[in-house]
Amino acid sequence: MDTLIFLGVILLLMCIIFGLLVFIKKKHVEYDELIDSFQTEAVASLSKVENDLLQEKEKVADKIKKSYEKKMNQYKRYIQTVEKLSRTTSEVSTHKMLTEIKKELVSDYTIKPSQMKILSNVFIPDKTINGEIIPIKIDHIVLMRTGIYIIDTNEYDGDVLYGITKGKAKELSLILDHLFPIEEKDTEKTVVMKNEKDNLNGLNIIPVDDPVKQVMTGVSVIKQLLENHLGHFSVTPILYFDHHENNLINYSQSKTPYVIDDQETLYTFFLKQLEDGSPIHSEFELEKLKNLIESVDH
Repeated sequence: MDTLIFLGVILLLMCIIFGLLVFIKKKHVEYDELIDSFQTEAVASLSKVENDLLQEKEKVADKIKKSYEKKMNQYKRYIQTVEKLSRTTSEVSTHKMLTEIKKELVSDYTIKPSQMKILSNVFIPDKTINGEIIPIKIDHIVLMRTGIYIIDTNEYDGDVLYGITKGKAKELSLILDHLFPIEEKDTEKTVVMKNEKDNLNGLNIIPVDDPVKQVMTGVSVIKQLLENHLGHFSVTPILYFDHHENNLINYSQSKTPYVIDDQETLYTFFLKQLEDGSPIHSEFELEKLKNLIESVDH
């Protein structure tokens, strides 16, 4: 009898233990299912957040793009209006002169027509420190196999003293002291001397804005444009003075920009470049450069 009771107790304990094991196993499965559910929901939530962020990013990018395109379209319309009004008679004459030089070089079989491209009255967009887009005007750009040339036309009615300093002025140094009182002795300046219309014995000495600054600004903007799209390029600056058959005296010690005041000298300059310089650009590259500049100009 005691044995039967003992066996019954053992059997009962085994049933309880088995029941506990089944219960634990069931809870473990439920726990695994719960973890899987949490993980699935977390992945779904993360994906939703990523998609929402991506859509928001695309909306912001699209908004910025539309704003930029709107500003560029306004800028281009502004440039087209300015272009119609900004070309001076002197700049037109310089363009005509460059065209004649090209014809002469082609007729002498020095170049083919496709090896010299002339772009005049070019406006290149540039950004200020404040992010404002402003137009930088370049009078003339000449693309040749020997390089890229920026030409700035300066029109003055009188004798031009270019690159003069107080040290070189000698007798005129007193006048320069009055015109440029705070400038140092070796600072180069440009002045124009012309007779007064109502007094043939009278003389006007007129200080003018630094012509080097304008042409070098054009060089900087073109170099930046080309570097952003095609790589590094060297650019040669040229100052062309239209002084209405007066005189030009070049006092400057700087090798650049080149200073020229007549068609024959400009023709000789380009001819020497072609004869002495090594070919840098192919006809295909010249066309590519021209297309890039025209794409931002219009």
